[in-house]
Amino acid sequence: MVHKRLIFIRHAHRDTEIHSRDNGLSDKGKKQVRQVVRFSQNRELEDGLFLSSPKVRCVETITPVAEALRSEIQIDARLGEGGTSADLVSFVDWWKYEAPDLTIACSHGDVIPMLVEKITGGMISIKKAGWCEIELVGREAYLTWLVQKYE
Repeated sequence: MVHKRLIFIRHAHRDTEIHSRDNGLSDKGKKQVRQVVRFSQNRELEDGLFLSSPKVRCVETITPVAEALRSEIQIDARLGEGGTSADLVSFVDWWKYEAPDLTIACSHGDVIPMLVEKITGGMISIKKAGWCEIELVGREAYLTWLVQKYE
């Protein structure tokens, strides 16, 4: 029986000084990332595939998590902001049928809810630096974690 996990991390708060630029993280975002890293240390992420939207704020959000596990990050344009329907379908099909047992992906507040809905049928809203886990058991996908604030 197929059993795999998909973890989405929404990028942390970005530097908004110039909205038109592909800015990295703000100081607030960097603090949020430290919380994400602490949370990730208890989630059994060894041997996971780390993916990121091409945007700098996503790469800067997921990099410390991957580095803690000595893993590399791959850029996946399908996770980019404003993804097309074809991108979303392609990502979902890839995850269900080709992805490894564990995938950790950093993306955006518009993309993650659409992917969660396509995979599970459920609707969510995810805050910056939020963490969302989906498990695929056989042919059924379940939302198992949605963490919006780390304590």
